[in-house]
Amino acid sequence: MSRNVQPLHVAFTATPEIYATDNKGAFVYPLTHGEGERLDTHRFDEMRFVVSVWHPREGKNIDLDKAYLELRANFAENGHWTRLAELEPVVSPYQRGETFDGWIVLPVLSGDTALRLHGGGFQPRARVQIRASAYFVA
Repeated sequence: MSRNVQPLHVAFTATPEIYATDNKGAFVYPLTHGEGERLDTHRFDEMRFVVSVWHPREGKNIDLDKAYLELRANFAENGHWTRLAELEPVVSPYQRGETFDGWIVLPVLSGDTALRLHGGGFQPRARVQIRASAYFVA
């Protein structure tokens, strides 16, 4: 049986201001969109997720050998967050980068989903800017 479901592209709300890491270079960033945090994903089989994190000030680099991003999901409004995947930077991991750009393709695991990013290994108390989007397909 073939489903004729139009893809859904969600551009998550970009950081309205610069988002600071904690004193160990970690952060948790909830991914929200125009209708809030939760996504109605019951019609879709696959999510293609893209993210970019960077320091908005010149002269700041991200050590891609230390920095990491995890994508986590909440499948029911019960407060439990499940680690879906660690995102690898697109460029070589043995050099510094101006941005941490990553992408991943994952199956949709629930009909109602909220997502957030967990970052670590960035510069302590650094201020970062975040852009993320997801493309859902049947």
